[in-house]
Amino acid sequence: MMPKKIATVHPFVDKYHKLQEESEYIEDPTYSRSIGSHVCMTCSKFDYSSQASCGSILFCSWHQELIYYGQHLTHSCELYQKK
Repeated sequence: MMPKKIATVHPFVDKYHKLQEESEYIEDPTYSRSIGSHVCMTCSKFDYSSQASCGSILFCSWHQELIYYGQHLTHSCELYQKK
């Protein structure tokens, strides 16, 4: 008898797949290009998921919107909160 292979998906990944399908991306003027260390990636509201099958999903939990890849390193908004 062969053991069954059970595919488990971490709830975190499942949550972000749903968000990617249902959410919109943050657009200007919600956030703008930043100079210095005040960027999305250093904000306490920045979250992400990284999976080999789907790449990185970047998300702002304050705005409840996705962040375009790369802009998490160069942009921030007026609601920035240091981690």
